[in-house]
Amino acid sequence: MAAMASRSSGETQAALPAAGAVEGQDALGMRLKRALDRLTDRRRPADRDAVCCRGLTFNQWALLRTLCEEGGGAGLPMGTLAARLALTPSGATRCADPLVERGLIQRKMRPGDRRVCCLIPTPEGLSLGHEITAECATGDRALLERLPAGEREAAVRAVERLAQEAGALFLPLDPCCLPDYQEEK
Repeated sequence: MAAMASRSSGETQAALPAAGAVEGQDALGMRLKRALDRLTDRRRPADRDAVCCRGLTFNQWALLRTLCEEGGGAGLPMGTLAARLALTPSGATRCADPLVERGLIQRKMRPGDRRVCCLIPTPEGLSLGHEITAECATGDRALLERLPAGEREAAVRAVERLAQEAGALFLPLDPCCLPDYQEEK
């Protein structure tokens, strides 16, 4: 089973090359890819409990978290959120609708440019965002505590730097590969 990965359509694809089959910088990139995938796969169940038990999907949580962390009091334009979350504008709207209905975010037109719709977290949304983040951070702190004390700060700095560089390298995304992009053109 390790040699084949199942897709949702029932098709299969060949496994990634063995770690020793790739050389140089490609090997380092492959090691990072595998490490990040394993980390994500192992963290997801804990995050799922924190998120889903509060009636949110992962996309809704990503939207709310982004607004809480980056939006500040002014919120973020819908187009900016869609790009950051790799969603089409209509996908971002569908993701936001239940959060608006629950009173976790609100829509406001940008003063001076009513063509731009901004999403803003409500006090309830900010509170829920902080609550979920704190619960997830408890598990992350336990993970860090498994490292020697002298390595923890460097590990966090390395991940922070990778996240910063990923934002510069991978955003904004070209939405042409998203399924409903052609429908919206």
